[in-house]
Amino acid sequence: MILELAVIYTTRLDACRDFYRGIGLDLATERHGNGPEHYAAALADGGVLELYPATGRPETGYLRLGLTAPPNGAGFLPSGRHTLTDPDGRTVVLTVADAPEGRSRPAGTTPAAAKGGAGGPVPPEGRTGVTYTEIAEHYGMSARYLSENPRWGRHPGWPPAIGRRGRTIEFDSAAIARFFGEHHTREATPLEPSRRYTVVEIAEASGLQPDSIRSDISRGRWPAPDEMNGDRKLWRGETITAHLAGRRIYRSKPK
Repeated sequence: MILELAVIYTTRLDACRDFYRGIGLDLATERHGNGPEHYAAALADGGVLELYPATGRPETGYLRLGLTAPPNGAGFLPSGRHTLTDPDGRTVVLTVADAPEGRSRPAGTTPAAAKGGAGGPVPPEGRTGVTYTEIAEHYGMSARYLSENPRWGRHPGWPPAIGRRGRTIEFDSAAIARFFGEHHTREATPLEPSRRYTVVEIAEASGLQPDSIRSDISRGRWPAPDEMNGDRKLWRGETITAHLAGRRIYRSKPK
């Protein structure tokens, strides 16, 4: 027996889309007839995972998903088994396979998080440009998401192609770095080092969306809270300032 289709109905469609894209699912926008716009990703065994807005149907409740990603196929997550929580609280057990012995990530595609966010993707030896795949791996997203998203590859300011590599177009690495610096760097409000901040307060100060922060927390990409006040997680300003300094799309205001 083969699982052909799994559908999740959610009231937080955008947050769930970002979460599942972030762990490597290549979600594409779809719409069938007069039905609602939704997202679908084809799985390696031929099955499909879909995310639908919970409008005409009730929201999907507790669910435990088990997924396996290829080496370097789940954003910044290392190989091994990871128990995550999606924005609606569903458990996702993600196993990231080990890279074959002797193989490593292609030159110039180390994620920006590992580089401290500096610079653009480096072209492979013998090439002058970088492809969507190399850009996507450098910045930690899927190539399809990068190329089709109006904030990225379909943005009016996206650099023009400089050539081709077979059927794949190439872009100037320096131009890509400038694009990310100009369009995906935000000014952050300075945080008081010793003050304790909630998720909502961090979002207001940093420009991040609360759902994005919660998603990062569930995926292990956010520092542990400095203290708890009942059920509320609290972080010191100095903790958050240090964390945001390493994110590729945020910087502190000039002194």
